[in-house]
Amino acid sequence: MEDAAPRGRFSIWLLGLILGPVVLMLWLGRGRLALVYFLAGLLLGVALLFAVANGLITPPAWTDFGMAAVLFSIPFNIIGLVHGLMIRATALSRPWFSRWYAAIILPLAVSWLLPFLVRECLYQSYNAPSLSMVPSIVIGDYFLVSKAAYGYSRLSYSGGFMNFPGRIWASEPRRGDIVVFKLPRDNETDYIKRLIGIPGDRIQMKDGIVHLNGQALPLTRVQDIPCIEGERCNFFRETLPNGRSYVINNATQNGSVDNTEEYVVPEGHYFMLGDNRDNSLDSRFGEPNGIGYIPYENLVGPVTLIFWNSMGMRIDDRLAGYPSRLTTP
Repeated sequence: MEDAAPRGRFSIWLLGLILGPVVLMLWLGRGRLALVYFLAGLLLGVALLFAVANGLITPPAWTDFGMAAVLFSIPFNIIGLVHGLMIRATALSRPWFSRWYAAIILPLAVSWLLPFLVRECLYQSYNAPSLSMVPSIVIGDYFLVSKAAYGYSRLSYSGGFMNFPGRIWASEPRRGDIVVFKLPRDNETDYIKRLIGIPGDRIQMKDGIVHLNGQALPLTRVQDIPCIEGERCNFFRETLPNGRSYVINNATQNGSVDNTEEYVVPEGHYFMLGDNRDNSLDSRFGEPNGIGYIPYENLVGPVTLIFWNSMGMRIDDRLAGYPSRLTTP
């Protein structure tokens, strides 16, 4: 460690505004303050996610979630900048981490590693690509998927860097879960549907009603959910034998797959349906053009939280903020 002249004001402004207070404090030789700002940044991120998910903050409709996080981090960076300017004259120690390359590389490595571990092992963020899950999930929704819920397979990880058979720490999914899974024909494309059938189930569509193991799933009309713009809507609450229920959209009578043959779910596979029954490519359509039955190892995990809609649609207004509000436990 060595003592030196105070850091220049221009460099403090540059680092503080662009790279943030963690890099700035490391560069000033204040390791403890850098750790405090790092932990404060984590808490700020969690608080932001909570505030957006509960409607306390509404990010601009023209941003995606990453851009919104950047916008909300600007006041945090300004606080760090002012703090750096205040301690500039007394921050004269130069430990190893205050070298410009260490001050930049160290937080970048940590900020990459921590989200990587969370994404690959705990929760991954997705956004809705289609209207196949209306009204539960619509275009512009951002949601978290629990990767630990069903255990891990080789397809749980990005980039194919893990390769092992079956699943570890496996747990069986439940009927009614909204599930993200890998498309079987390429094991890469992400799909999202509702899990309706487990191995051994017999499933058939008759006049738009799901028959599970010979019994029709009860439907109750729902009229207090606004229709999604550009869609035809006819909402019903569908109830599974395990008591779980959720809202579906059965917009038209005599749709192309309102009447089907009986499907028997093979061992180690699951049957998926979109909640928007007349606008969903799901297990009613077999391969190679459809998705067919979904192997257990292709399941990524269930949706646990819808936290934001980038199109400016208020989640509470359509009663789809959390899956538990459209799916009873």
